[in-house]
Amino acid sequence: MNTSSIRAFGMAIFLVGAMLALAERFDVNIGLATSTSSSDKEVTSLQKKLDAANKEITSLKEQLPKKATVKSESADGVVNDRASDGDEKTNASSKPKDAKTMTLQIYSGITPYVVAQKLEDGGIISNSVEMELLLANAKYSRSLQIGSFEVNSSMSNEEIAKLITGKK
Repeated sequence: MNTSSIRAFGMAIFLVGAMLALAERFDVNIGLATSTSSSDKEVTSLQKKLDAANKEITSLKEQLPKKATVKSESADGVVNDRASDGDEKTNASSKPKDAKTMTLQIYSGITPYVVAQKLEDGGIISNSVEMELLLANAKYSRSLQIGSFEVNSSMSNEEIAKLITGKK
């Protein structure tokens, strides 16, 4: 082989490397399989399954009978069982009849933006930006707990943030 063909081959390898680097830098999909693209598809698929499961849970909860036993603990620590109608208000801290309730699912890697969007989409909060900023605050940042949380529209942003971060 002569030196000019080796030089041409080296330049070709350099150009391909530069094109791949630029494609990655500017997030251009050039047809190569990446771990993030399959991960994004997996997250999207799991999110759809989660939403379907939440809808099924909601429909099953609506099918429950209206009469249910309510356990309440008095100030002296005694637990009382009593029958309760769904229409009756149990105490002053209970949620109003028109309050919307949802189960918020938090999974590993979820961002405050996604949590705030879910809450706004569910009708729990009216402004997702406020909630996102609250969760990004140093007091709550990096403290989102993985799990399912029952939230309702009568809760303040601060109460929701404390619930889903485990802060007191």
